[in-house]
Amino acid sequence: MRSVSRSASTWRTRSAAFGRSGREEDDEEALRWAALEKLPTYDRMRRGILTAGQEVEIQDLGINERKNLLEKLVKTAEEDNEKFLLKLRDRMERVGIDNPTIEVRFEHLNIDAEAYVGNRGVPTFLNFFVNKIMVIN
Repeated sequence: MRSVSRSASTWRTRSAAFGRSGREEDDEEALRWAALEKLPTYDRMRRGILTAGQEVEIQDLGINERKNLLEKLVKTAEEDNEKFLLKLRDRMERVGIDNPTIEVRFEHLNIDAEAYVGNRGVPTFLNFFVNKIMVIN
């Protein structure tokens, strides 16, 4: 029985030597980002981490690499916000909490508006000035 447990532990260590789990890689990337956050502001603005996990000088990146980095950052922010809002909505629905609503009421409110039809209704600088001159006269 001991030989079986030894061989099993041998396989575990060998498989660990060939690859790392996704969590370990995420932890390593988080540590790299934390190290970047500790840099002075000037240095922090000029450094980043690409998908390969290597730290690079942003000034040294080419146009395509900068574009890809910017798209990745924007995409990540959008996905994170969307995931957060969806989770929040699902959680509120599970608990039975309604989304907060705001009701605004006005008393004695008068609204004056002018509408232009045709070519004068098109928002151009010329039409803007012509409309303002017509109001003055």
